[in-house]
Amino acid sequence: MIRARRARDQLVAQFLDHPDVSFIDIGYVPGETPNDQNRVLRIHVRDRWMQSNPEDRISFPAAVEGIRVVVISGDYQPETNPSTEENDYG
Repeated sequence: MIRARRARDQLVAQFLDHPDVSFIDIGYVPGETPNDQNRVLRIHVRDRWMQSNPEDRISFPAAVEGIRVVVISGDYQPETNPSTEENDYG
């Protein structure tokens, strides 16, 4: 797991400030059965990256320190606090 964290940190340093990247983590490929052998580095990208022409996109490495890198859609927005008028705290 130390190697995976080090590899994730390398991706974060290189790509997290890019406007098309929303998050980078260690996880599993969606749709695959989770186990220690298929742990990957996941780069979550915004919808505009997924929809743009491949030749116009920033490219990501296939692997870092021998750990596979996968790109998944993840156009996250900050959570907002619900209005207190909508909640009954009484």
